[in-house]
Amino acid sequence: MKNFYKLIFASYILLFMYGCASYAPKDNKLSIVLSKTQKAITGLAEKTTVTNDDNLIKAFSKLEKKSIELFPALEVCNKKYALTPEYMATLQEAQKTLERLHKDFNTISNKTFLLDAIYLDYDAKLASITSSAKNDANTKIKVIVDSNEEEGYFVFGKLSYEKELNIKRFRFNKPTHNASQDFVPGYYLFWLEKEDRIGEPELHLIMSDGTEEEKKLVLKTPK
Repeated sequence: MKNFYKLIFASYILLFMYGCASYAPKDNKLSIVLSKTQKAITGLAEKTTVTNDDNLIKAFSKLEKKSIELFPALEVCNKKYALTPEYMATLQEAQKTLERLHKDFNTISNKTFLLDAIYLDYDAKLASITSSAKNDANTKIKVIVDSNEEEGYFVFGKLSYEKELNIKRFRFNKPTHNASQDFVPGYYLFWLEKEDRIGEPELHLIMSDGTEEEKKLVLKTPK
């Protein structure tokens, strides 16, 4: 199994070392984030395997394999084209979530959801890199949001794995039907608000397929 992971690592290094544009980072923030994330994943491996929870074990295995694919791709691209602060922020929040999950493993009830959410976030990032003509990790997707009924709702968002946190990480610049904002690839929660009405957060994958850098969402209006 270790040899299999080494082969995956080597293949992704070769794939991405030729594709990134030239703009070297000035620090090693990415390496620090990925190292801390890997440490949390290693710790979680020990805890998930003894739970006898098949869904949890499967979710962790998918995340672990996806991190092995994504992390070397990010490292290689970052050496020639520094990741944006917005991109780094999403990686840091995933790191913090995994560290919290490792620390409070026995008291967190939605472990499987968190692992699945970070897996899908990582998968969207990797798919967007591989579909980019330059294998560029910094692809941004314009998200345009409409409401399914009346206009004038403000649009808010946060990272999918922040579902249980009472925060508003993003606020779109205009209300519906003119709401739009650029996002890095990932897995997000979006919802509408108007006066005292608050919509139910909806999960959406935001990613690039290499042909269109725009995604239109129609969110349900709160009752």
